[in-house]
Amino acid sequence: MKKYLRHPLLAASLMAACIVAANVQTAAAQVMDRILKDKSIKIGYIPSPPGTIKDPASGEVKGYYVDGVRYIFKTIGVEPVFVETTWANFAAGLQSGQFDLSMAGTFATIQRAAAVEFTKPIHYLGYSAIVKKGDERFKALSDFNKDGLKIAVVQGGAAQEYVKENFPNATVVALGTGNLTAPFMEVSAGRADVGIEDAWQARRYASQQPGVTDLFQDNPYNLLPIAWTVKRGNQDLLNFMNTAIDFMLLTGRWERMANTYGMTGRFYDRPGLTPFGTVTEAPAPAAK
Repeated sequence: MKKYLRHPLLAASLMAACIVAANVQTAAAQVMDRILKDKSIKIGYIPSPPGTIKDPASGEVKGYYVDGVRYIFKTIGVEPVFVETTWANFAAGLQSGQFDLSMAGTFATIQRAAAVEFTKPIHYLGYSAIVKKGDERFKALSDFNKDGLKIAVVQGGAAQEYVKENFPNATVVALGTGNLTAPFMEVSAGRADVGIEDAWQARRYASQQPGVTDLFQDNPYNLLPIAWTVKRGNQDLLNFMNTAIDFMLLTGRWERMANTYGMTGRFYDRPGLTPFGTVTEAPAPAAK
């Protein structure tokens, strides 16, 4: 090691790298330190029943996500302060410090992982699609990839990414709203042919609107983990939340909280795993 330190530039570079690394670790550690010192944490949310429900009259926020996060932080003497955001802006809200944690039930995707850090999955959820009742054009997902077809999605949502990648011939109707039933309302109003969002929202909407059909109610597609998010680099807060999420799920506390709100949409606690690649039987032994 001593012979390398004889080179002033190399020694200076090594020292600078150590300082940067130390500063990064210190900055990351300050997040939980600040939260514990202030006894308060700002949490971004997007109204999305039954996890997060906002009363339009009083502004009160409830739901099993809300109950869960209140329990988690009450345990360490910290008071949550809820800040409303949107699917298009929640990542920017984390990055700018508007809130430390986003408890929006977010589909964990590669594109989003470049902007935020995901917690462990809370549950898994797939997509479905709403069309007008009697519309017989759609027998498979590939039928959505047609010129002139209008597909409504929530702007900034994971469904928008999916539609752009898989149905490039269709016209995307991106809605700047936090209301996850908005794409379905566009179908009901005749402004879109298809509305795509998570399978729980589709099921709920179809049960209340007799004029539409939930195409994939029995077999949601594109099953993905639903997780919460923190700002990239806030590793201590991420570690804390991962431990808390494990505790809430494994002890059954979240399940009991969710029962208060009826059907939760936790279609899957874990994905159904299948062998990767083609599975073939072992060849029969050669005849002697």
